[in-house]
Amino acid sequence: MTVLAILSTALKYIFIVIIYVFIFAIIRMIYLDIKNLNVRKSRMAPKNCAYLEVLNDTSTLYFDVKQFYPMTSEIIVIGRSTDCNIHIDDFYMSAHHTRLWYEDEEWHIEDMKSTNGTYINDKKMNKKEMILDNGDKIRVGQVEFLVVL
Repeated sequence: MTVLAILSTALKYIFIVIIYVFIFAIIRMIYLDIKNLNVRKSRMAPKNCAYLEVLNDTSTLYFDVKQFYPMTSEIIVIGRSTDCNIHIDDFYMSAHHTRLWYEDEEWHIEDMKSTNGTYINDKKMNKKEMILDNGDKIRVGQVEFLVVL
């Protein structure tokens, strides 16, 4: 074998090793990003109180929305109006869309005669009021919330 053939074979194997190291580094970065995203998300969640967590991918919405809304008031109004406890500038949301309130150690919800309605677990509310359970999903306009009690 000539020196050129040996050098060519060595460079080929070195190049293959570099490619594998590069692929491994990319997979490791993706893994660490996903791991850190979950840690950051759990750290941001309110502690020791009920809250609403936005389930939508907030980067796809045309309006600003927080990831978590603590349910610290006894009455919470969700809507487009600036006087609402949870103010979201969504065109599909009424000015005063939905009301939540705490009574008899339970969270209640009612639709405030909104144009597009309020959905609980993908079903439109047809009762005047309902009692919320942990894990219920509330859809108001384009925003879907997870109830964490």
